[in-house]
Amino acid sequence: MYADQGAPAPQPDDAEAANQPAPAEQPSARDSDSNFRSRMRSEPLPPEQPEYVFVRQDGSLIFAVAYSLINDRLQYVTVEGLRRTVPLNTLDLGATQQFNEQRGVSIRMPA
Repeated sequence: MYADQGAPAPQPDDAEAANQPAPAEQPSARDSDSNFRSRMRSEPLPPEQPEYVFVRQDGSLIFAVAYSLINDRLQYVTVEGLRRTVPLNTLDLGATQQFNEQRGVSIRMPA
C-alpha cells in the first residue's frame, strides 16, 4: 500500500487561489467554425487565373494555366499542375492568338 494513497490532495487556501490567473476559456468548436465562416465571407477571393488555349495544327486544343516559350518549344502547366512541352511548329500560332483574343485573354506568341 502506498503512503499517500489515502491522504486527500492539499487544497489551496483562499489567498493563494486569488493570486492564480483564471484558466483561459477555450472556444468551442462551434465558435471557431462560426468565426472561420465569417472570415471566409469577408476575405476577397483571389483573382481568377486566365486559362490559355493553344490550337494545334490538327485542330486539337491544349488548355494551360501558365506557359513559357523556350527556344522552339512551348512549355505549359495544366490545371492539374502537370508540366508539358510541345514543339512550336506543331501549333497554329495565328489561330492560337485569335482564339485567346476572342476570349479576352492576353497571350504572347512568337511572330
